[in-house]
Amino acid sequence: MSTDDAARLERYVQQLTDCQNRLYAYILMLLPNHDDAADVLQETNLTLWRKVNDFTEGTDFGAWACRVAYYQVMARLRDAKRERLVFDENLLALLDVEAEELSAELDEQRRALRLCMFQLSEQERRLLRRRYVLDWPLKRIAREMGVSPGAVATSLYRIRQELLLCIERKLQDKHKP
Repeated sequence: MSTDDAARLERYVQQLTDCQNRLYAYILMLLPNHDDAADVLQETNLTLWRKVNDFTEGTDFGAWACRVAYYQVMARLRDAKRERLVFDENLLALLDVEAEELSAELDEQRRALRLCMFQLSEQERRLLRRRYVLDWPLKRIAREMGVSPGAVATSLYRIRQELLLCIERKLQDKHKP
C-alpha cells in the first residue's frame, strides 16, 4: 500500500469514526427502536467499509454515509414487512429528508460545542468532564473541589449557559450571508 493510499484510508477511517453519532441519530429517527437502530448502524458501518473506494474525497462524507444508512434502513424494513407496524415507503422518504436535515444540524451543533469547549478554562472543562463524562455526583465533585454541592451546581449552570450562548453565536455566524 502506497503512502498516499494509507493516508487516504486514514482520512476515511477518521471521517467514519467522526460521523458515528450523526449516523446513529439519523438511523434512530427512521427506526425508533434502539436495538434495530444499533443493528442497522453496524450493517451501515460494514457497508461503508466495503465501499471505501467508492467515496469521493472532498465531498460531504456525512451526507454520503447517511444515504448508505438510508438504504440499510430500507432493507431492514423490507425484511420486517411481516411485522404489524411497518412504515409506508412514502412516509419513510419524508422522514428521511427530515432526519437528514436534523442530523446535519446536530452535526453543526456538535462542531460548535467543540469549538466553544476550547474557550473554557481548563478548570471548567475538568468540572464538565467529571460531571458529564465520568458521571460523578455533585457531592463527590464538591468534596474534590472543597466547595458545597450548591456551588458546583451553580458553576455547572453558568458553564452550560456560557456554552449555549457560544454555540448560538457560532451557528448564527455560520448562517450569516
